[in-house]
Amino acid sequence: MGRKIKVEWQEGAEELRQKYLQEKDLQIRPRLHALWLLREGWLAKDVAQALGVYDETVYRWIAWYRKGGLAEVCRHRITGGSTGRLTQEQEQQLIAYSKKGTFRTAQDVRAWIEQTFRVTYGKMGIYRLLARLKIRWKVPRPMHQKTSLERQEAFKKGPCANSPRVVREGLPSDGLCR
Repeated sequence: MGRKIKVEWQEGAEELRQKYLQEKDLQIRPRLHALWLLREGWLAKDVAQALGVYDETVYRWIAWYRKGGLAEVCRHRITGGSTGRLTQEQEQQLIAYSKKGTFRTAQDVRAWIEQTFRVTYGKMGIYRLLARLKIRWKVPRPMHQKTSLERQEAFKKGPCANSPRVVREGLPSDGLCR
């Protein structure tokens, strides 16, 4: 069970509803919608579920409202991101190093950046960096140390090519098991 949020409302429910309905900005509109539903007596978790956002997001909007009312709620903007934490020279070093094929995961990249440049990235931040720098890598699937490439090639030639008898006696591999 949740509990109702205690807020000193500056606007009535109908006023919040009208502001929500008239808002054209797609970043602000859900915030006003949430405030209106909360003003109507909804629980924060129910508002979050109805709007398809996390509970923490609704609580953040409430904190903004408590701090400065609707003006504060409308002031916050989600931008396209900040400039990178790495300099252009560091980014070029990262691109060059990634072409060597030494990274297997994004977390490897993250650890290398932290160790080399003393710059930390979060989980999603490293993915955004890699996308922005167009760093994509394909690494071969790991091979077991006992892998026999000859036996793999023989297997590709036919179903009986690597049977013990064919291998032992050097019989032709025509796909027929004898």
